[in-house]
Amino acid sequence: MEDKKILFSMDLNAMMAVEKIAKDMQRPQEDVLVDFMESNTAKMLYDDSNKLWWDGPDATAEEYESELAASKKC
Repeated sequence: MEDKKILFSMDLNAMMAVEKIAKDMQRPQEDVLVDFMESNTAKMLYDDSNKLWWDGPDATAEEYESELAASKKC
């Protein structure tokens, strides 16, 4: 039962972060969701050992936006 609650929290965090990112970038949520789920940030979010989901959707969105900025510099 506990694993289901953690996964639900991770999913909710991801969806709320995607909403924020889509608003910030003025892009459709569906497009952002696809890109987000393929990102290293999403991998970190769903890896419980990182505990990224504990920090909430704003921290997740910031991590993703930092990942995007770093990839554009390369």
